[in-house]
Amino acid sequence: MATPREVITADTIAAGVARVGKQISADYAGKNVVLVGMLKGATVFLADLLRATSGNVRFELVHVDQRPGERGAVIELTYATKINLGGVHALILKDVCHSGVTENYVRTHLAEQGPASLEVVALVDRPLQRRVAIEPKYVVFSDVPDGRLVGYGMEYQGQWGNLSGLNVLDEG
Repeated sequence: MATPREVITADTIAAGVARVGKQISADYAGKNVVLVGMLKGATVFLADLLRATSGNVRFELVHVDQRPGERGAVIELTYATKINLGGVHALILKDVCHSGVTENYVRTHLAEQGPASLEVVALVDRPLQRRVAIEPKYVVFSDVPDGRLVGYGMEYQGQWGNLSGLNVLDEG
């Protein structure tokens, strides 16, 4: 059975999210900002970043489902809230940005709504796993050990999402 091993403490996460929130606040001062959280993994990140960002900021939620298809992965986007991004600065929040496929899909679909800008914010960035040319504008952590991450809202098989820090699952 897998065992979670904490690699980033809750206090370190809080400091990192506060740093990114402060940067977003400065970069978008006086502008309308929408944080678009990708369910479920980015939910806790969204809540914390929303509170760490000052100015006119609101949030929306999307759910992305990925399943195997005949010619690769089939990605389906559903809106958990009624999203209107016309003319606003939208930031797509992702728990872990690895291949970039999902982020690119969401960005392409949300761009159809005509936002003033559309960027990605990653709690954890793993650029060595990238298959699509996409770079998050804001990254909380980029130096995280390899392996499946759990905690801080990220679950594996319905477990460990309630852990306050970021953890790597050790098999054994």
